Amino acid sequence: MNLTQTAIKRGVTFAMLYLIAVGFGLFSLARLNLDLYPKMEFPFLAIITQYTGVSPYDIETVITRPIEEAVASVKNVTKVSSTSTQGLSLVTLEFDWGTDIDQSKIEVRDNLGFIEDALPDDIAEPLIFAFDPATQPVIYLAVGSELHGQAELRRISERDIEPRLERIPGVAAAFTIGGMRREIKVLADPARLRASGLSIQQLSSALQANNLQVPSGWIEDAHQEFTIQTMGEYRTLEEIENTHIATINGSILRLKDVAQVIDGFAEQRQKVWSNNKPAVMLMVQKQSDANSVQVCRDVIARLPEVETALPRGIKITVFYDAATFIERSMSNLGSSAIQAIAMVFLVLLFFLRNLRSSLIVAVAIPVSMIVTFAVMDQAGLTLNIISIAGLALAVGLLVDNSIVVLESIFRHREEGKEIREAAGTGAREVAMAITASTLTTLSVFIPVLFVPGLAGELFNEMVITVCFSLLVSLAVALTLVPLLASRFLYFKEKLQHRRGLLVRAGDIANRWVQRWQEYYVAVLNWALKHRKTVLLTVTALFILSIVAIATRGGEFMPESDMGFISIAIDRSPGTSLESMEQSSREVNQIILDNVPEAEAVFANFGQGEGIMAIFSSRASSEGDITIRLKPLSQRKRSMFEIQDDLRERFKSLADLNVRFEDRGATAMFGGGSDIAVEVFGHDLTVSEALANEVMQRVNKIEGVVHTETSIKELTPELRIYLDRQAIADLGLSTTLVGDVISTSVLGKVVTRYREGGDEYDIRVQLIKTARASREDIENILITTPLGRQIPLRAVASVEYSKAPAEIIREDQERLVRVNIDVGGRDLQSVTTEVEEVLRGMSLPNDFRLEIGGVAEEQQESFMYLGLALLVAMLLTYMVMASQFESLIDPFVIIFTIPLSFIGVALTLVLTGTPLSVMALVGMVMLVGIVVNNGIVLVDYINQLRERGLETHQAVLEGGRIRMRPILMTALTTILAMLPLALGLGESSENWAPMARSVMGGLAMGTLLTLVVVPVIYVIVERAAEKLKVRVRRLISGGTAVERSA
Repeated sequence: MNLTQTAIKRGVTFAMLYLIAVGFGLFSLARLNLDLYPKMEFPFLAIITQYTGVSPYDIETVITRPIEEAVASVKNVTKVSSTSTQGLSLVTLEFDWGTDIDQSKIEVRDNLGFIEDALPDDIAEPLIFAFDPATQPVIYLAVGSELHGQAELRRISERDIEPRLERIPGVAAAFTIGGMRREIKVLADPARLRASGLSIQQLSSALQANNLQVPSGWIEDAHQEFTIQTMGEYRTLEEIENTHIATINGSILRLKDVAQVIDGFAEQRQKVWSNNKPAVMLMVQKQSDANSVQVCRDVIARLPEVETALPRGIKITVFYDAATFIERSMSNLGSSAIQAIAMVFLVLLFFLRNLRSSLIVAVAIPVSMIVTFAVMDQAGLTLNIISIAGLALAVGLLVDNSIVVLESIFRHREEGKEIREAAGTGAREVAMAITASTLTTLSVFIPVLFVPGLAGELFNEMVITVCFSLLVSLAVALTLVPLLASRFLYFKEKLQHRRGLLVRAGDIANRWVQRWQEYYVAVLNWALKHRKTVLLTVTALFILSIVAIATRGGEFMPESDMGFISIAIDRSPGTSLESMEQSSREVNQIILDNVPEAEAVFANFGQGEGIMAIFSSRASSEGDITIRLKPLSQRKRSMFEIQDDLRERFKSLADLNVRFEDRGATAMFGGGSDIAVEVFGHDLTVSEALANEVMQRVNKIEGVVHTETSIKELTPELRIYLDRQAIADLGLSTTLVGDVISTSVLGKVVTRYREGGDEYDIRVQLIKTARASREDIENILITTPLGRQIPLRAVASVEYSKAPAEIIREDQERLVRVNIDVGGRDLQSVTTEVEEVLRGMSLPNDFRLEIGGVAEEQQESFMYLGLALLVAMLLTYMVMASQFESLIDPFVIIFTIPLSFIGVALTLVLTGTPLSVMALVGMVMLVGIVVNNGIVLVDYINQLRERGLETHQAVLEGGRIRMRPILMTALTTILAMLPLALGLGESSENWAPMARSVMGGLAMGTLLTLVVVPVIYVIVERAAEKLKVRVRRLISGGTAVERSA
């Protein structure tokens, strides 16, 4: 007894099984986390090392290069990139996709331990940061006040707000950027030091030695034990001032005699503005397995309570929260799915002419979707725009099997069979065909799972959700649909006398379908008689479609209006923070005057601290401005139209470089500029000249809207050249001299001061007037081992110079990068022209040019998806060959795939859609969908021939009978994807190319399948018959020769 008959006979049992499965699905749905993107482990690690005040050249020499050499040998590393800027080294490691990043992190840390002694003693400890989108900040808060200064704002944020937010379930950490930090400054007077014969190192040593809390053991008496603590830490600023430095001629010399002790602030290297007012920014990071939406809701809900506990006048404003965009995107995708279900139901109602029949088929959609939620929960997946889009795209596919089964049941019922017999026979007749159809659809997704790189990682969850929902829909079609049909469709006869609106509309639809069938049979009959004409026409169309797709141009990911505009600004290297503040105000004013769609504007400029350097700019001359726009439904202009308007207005700003950065999927997954031309070579001067030449040439290309080089202008600096012989003669060392210079100018944190539960750095350096010019630097005092004081100019020369603001390296080679932004034209076409320009350049020996940026990721993804497309076609053929136990029938059916590509090309051209990763994934999906029509058609033609019909007649009859279910399944899939294909609403731009590829390909593929596949079937069958006849003649001829012999 087969599964269908069992379901019909044991209806209650199967109904309970489905109710249990649906119950588990609903329970799982409540447990699933909401996120923007799937959980992905990006194969990148960043090593961030801060060495404040050190030039890019020195950062490269003493930090970056040793780290590069140490980590290059880590297992599975494919690329080592680095950027050395003023006071900061950023080394990025790229690994093979699929590498265990946690294990790699351990290996990197171990390797860094080997070179710890080779790195400068006073650098900050290298931080190792993994690029995990799941741990990116999910909410940005602006903390501002008109009553409190920058230092107080930062202190309140770090001491009062951060701890409260970090106690919220799901919050991993909170970070504050901007503002000012309290610092105890010990400013030494070089004149007093000279008079006292002291060095700045002696001040540092004295402060360290006099600020200690020492555990000193314990004592016991008869009843109790006491621990002993020697309390030697500073308790007041007066104690710091009275620190004993030395005894000279019997007199005690105290710190206040040679230096000022000031309760002040650390030098401010970064500023934050919110809506043109000073503020600090608080970024909240969620735990990797936490629900993004729930964390954002909980944080926002807690803010009023937090505000009431803060000093008067503190205002916390939500600048960005991931939940808003996630909920809008989910709502849009959910609406698209609901609209798709409604359209599918109307198609079913039109063709089946029966409300109950339509409901029976439509039940496959919610059942399949809900049960899939249970599978997602057990697989550890999340509800995100990728998985939900997969379900939205699958809506039309989920009813295909049920349509074919119910149409077969209908036909057997109309032939006079009892309803239960019709249900069993009808389902059994098409079981093999729909199983094969489902397997072919599933088989096309298998190659996507094995696509390396970003494309494969991105679509894994979509593939899993679609595959499981299709498997459930197959089970529903073979069990639940026959079960429901056998219980409810028999009421149709009792209701025939009721001529309601639905029945009359159904009769009209039936007459239309019958008329279409007559027209179709006539067209098919003509095509069978003019087979060469049909084949030549289709071949010409296919060649034109391939040419159209190849010349269409392409982009990595579709541009998405996420409601945020990110602007990078910079001025000449060496520009002060105050000047950048003024420039930021000018940019802010232009935005406020010309962008009524803006809800808030946030500015961040200067050098970020530690790991925050990843989320903020890296130099005092750089900054970022972010505009939060009103929801898409509340504005007339798109994000891209606003950008184009601002780009023109920013041209009036002199001495300020302004560029727009992508905040959409391209930024998330492609990263960097649209196109990056990388100039490799050891000599930065030559590389810079080549980069400028590249920039001049590519600026002439249509679609290039902005170019800049990574070198930009040179940063002014003072270089100190040490006289090693003179240093050695005086008993000094380069390390000692360098330490004196660094402490004098930059300052050195020698110990910490505790007050009220907080800790503050105590920094020793020279007074500002003693470190303001070249002459001041030359006069820095160096104390020899014999106690003699000499000026720095005695052992070194100080010269003015200029150096790059940053030094970029890749795989331990220097490079200069030309960043190219593209607008108004597709990325692929511009990249092609850039490559032509590069081929026309002459390069010196040992220099080379390479293409990087988003264009590189696009080319790699296109290559792998193209390979996946070929593998999908091969797997589809193999599945069909297994079903038909034939090599010929699958060969006939596989022609539906090139037929569908004609529709893909036509749709992309008509809608002006560039070829993208999304469009290619749609083409891969199409391979498994479009062959289903051919399977259903060829399978039934074979059944008719087995019943004794001649080939020509079987083809005509098979086409006539199968036209309705083929059109139904195609229309349900096409119309189900229409809401996504229109690209309306939040994040819908991402899915429009995929939906358009499937819609256009399936529409054209279905129409041509109904005509071309029968034609090819007849040609192949007749060729096979002729071949069989020839083989028989050869065999019979050979036998006759043997007998005559």
